[in-house]
Amino acid sequence: MGWVLALTLAVGLHLSVFWWLARSDDVVTEGAQAPGEAGVVIGLGPAGQPAGQPEPVTESVPEPEPEPEPRPRPEPEPKPEPKPEPTPKPEPKPRPPEPKPRPQPKPEPVAEPTPAPVAQPRAEPQGQSREDSRESASNQPGRQAGQAAGGDPAATQDYLQVVRAWLERHKEYPRQAQLRRQEGVVYVRFVMNRNGEVLSHSIERSSGHTLLDREVTSMLQRAQPLPVMPPELPQHRLEVVLPVAFNLR
Repeated sequence: MGWVLALTLAVGLHLSVFWWLARSDDVVTEGAQAPGEAGVVIGLGPAGQPAGQPEPVTESVPEPEPEPEPRPRPEPEPKPEPKPEPTPKPEPKPRPPEPKPRPQPKPEPVAEPTPAPVAQPRAEPQGQSREDSRESASNQPGRQAGQAAGGDPAATQDYLQVVRAWLERHKEYPRQAQLRRQEGVVYVRFVMNRNGEVLSHSIERSSGHTLLDREVTSMLQRAQPLPVMPPELPQHRLEVVLPVAFNLR
């Protein structure tokens, strides 16, 4: 914009000078004049042009070279969009551990049916030693106890079945004996009164395993008092040989 304004002012100034020269009527003359005479010189110029007026000289003003247009700044190349980071694959969930199989409960040892207990009379029969009577009682578990005790045989057997069931409920199979796979039958001899109190006891025949023999002794202690004698049994004391079985299945 600055160079346009300067050019406009220069052109205007030259035009003003030319116009002023065109309007001027003054003529400059040279020569001798007679005294008292006034000399007037009239110059004739070309038709249509005032005399003595010089032709206007037009100075050519060089046009200023146009300033070069500023080169457009190169637009910066757009930065490439960053590639999206690959989404990490989710780690596979660890498989839940397989449930351990529950240990199968070991079956409770079931006692095999044992022969019926035999009640022994307190008085030993004539002509037979005590050891012979014990051997006879242990070898004949099915013997009618009522006859030996002098009471009602049926009532005696019924009572002894009650006593055996009572002891079975208090029997425990030793854990160590189960692990060692120990089995056997223990014959226990004990004397009881009418109130079910055990007065004495002993192992009549061992099972061959100390753990099983000790358990029978502990069983008698836990089971006291035993069921009382029924009125059908008249004796005050009763001696019993009872088999106690320990079997694994």
